Amino acid sequence: MPREGFRNRQCRRVAGEGAGNGSGCRRRKHFDGEQPLAQAGCGRRLKVCRIGGGRGTCARMASLGIFPGQEVELVCAADQSRCLVRLNGSTVSLGDGAAENILVSAA
Repeated sequence: MPREGFRNRQCRRVAGEGAGNGSGCRRRKHFDGEQPLAQAGCGRRLKVCRIGGGRGTCARMASLGIFPGQEVELVCAADQSRCLVRLNGSTVSLGDGAAENILVSAA
């Protein structure tokens, strides 16, 4: 029986890449101007370009309202600690692993 409801369009299975082992999102190298959220400067407005990681990561970011094309403000980021991100009038705390999987560029 097919699952109804939430469908994350950002996660697409790529043929030949992780086929059959449950891995989800497309994995590519960084394009020009893209950097992980954890490495972006504090207090900057940023645009989410891509979300890497597995289906669980993509679904979690979607539930928080973080999608490609979304503009966010990085409130605070420090090495090996949580990143605080402001979007849609609220502040979200992201762990280091999640912040590494969100690729952003300048807004």
